[in-house]
Amino acid sequence: MTAGPIKSGGQNTDAVRRFSRVYLWISLFLAIPLGRLRDLAGAEALICGYALFIALTATAIWKVGAAKTNAGLVRERPTFLTSVLLVAGPLALLLGASVTGEPTASRPGDYLLNTTAILLGSLTLLGGYVALSARLWEAGQRLLPALGLAGLLSGAAVWLVNLLFRYAVVASAAAGLQAEAEDRAWVAHEYLRALEGTPPWMELMLVWTDMLQVAFVVLAYLVAAALGAALVGAGWFGRFGGSAFVGLNLVLAFAVISGLVLAGYGSAAGAWTAYVLTIPFMVFVLPYFLGATLLTQGGAKRAHYNDGVEG
Repeated sequence: MTAGPIKSGGQNTDAVRRFSRVYLWISLFLAIPLGRLRDLAGAEALICGYALFIALTATAIWKVGAAKTNAGLVRERPTFLTSVLLVAGPLALLLGASVTGEPTASRPGDYLLNTTAILLGSLTLLGGYVALSARLWEAGQRLLPALGLAGLLSGAAVWLVNLLFRYAVVASAAAGLQAEAEDRAWVAHEYLRALEGTPPWMELMLVWTDMLQVAFVVLAYLVAAALGAALVGAGWFGRFGGSAFVGLNLVLAFAVISGLVLAGYGSAAGAWTAYVLTIPFMVFVLPYFLGATLLTQGGAKRAHYNDGVEG
C-alpha cells in the first residue's frame, strides 16, 4: 500500500507566504465592507471583525517579513518598518472611517470616531514618510527627501488644524450649528464656485478649515511623488513602477489645482474634480500600495537581484 504525496513543510510555508502577499494587496479594500458590519450586524460583530482583520493582517506581515534573503530576513531590510507604517496608516483610517460613512456633525459620536480614525491614520502615514526619508537619506538621496519632508511638515501642520477644529466643534456644543451649514459650506463642489451672500461665522470656518484639507492633500500628492522619485534613484523601486507612481501623484496634484482654478470660473466639473480628489482617503491609496510593494516584493524583481529573496 502506497501513501499519497505529502507536501513538505517548505512547500506549505511558501503557500502561506504567497497567500500573505496576495492578502496584503487586497486588505485595503476588505477594510471597507468590514466597517459596515456595525450597521448590518451590530457593534459586537464589528469588534469581532476588527479582531479577525487585525490578526490576519499582522500574521500576513509577519509571514512576509520572515522570508529569507541573502542578506537575512525581509524584516531586517531597512525599508521593512517604513513599509509597515505605509500599509498601517491607510488601514487605520479606513477601519474607522468606513464605519461612519460621510462625516457629519449631526451625529457627534460618529463625527469624532471619523476624525480620530483620520488622525491616527495620518500620523501613522506621516511616520512612514519620515522613516522612508531617513532611509533614503542614508542611501545617498538628499534633495528629494529634504523637499518631501519640508512639504510633509507644512501639510501636517495645516491638516492638524483641520482635525482639531472638528474636535472643538463638538466640545463647544457647536455641532448643531455645523450640521445646519454642512450642505453649503462643507462640500467643495459647492463652495469652490463661491457661496452667495454674506456667510455666517460657522460657514466661514467650515470653508476655511476645508481649504486647509485641500492644501494638505495637494502637498501629500507632491510629497509622495518626491519620495517615489528618490526610491527610483536609490534603486529600491523599479523604473517603470516608480515612474508610474510618481506620474500618478503629479497628475492628481495637477488635477486638484486645475479643478480649483476652473471652479473659480464657475466650472462644475472642476469643482467636482477637486472635491473627489481631496477626500482624505484618496491621498492614502497610492502610499498604501507603495508600502505593499516594498513589503511584499522589495521593489518587484529587483529584490531578487539585489538580495536574493527565497521562496
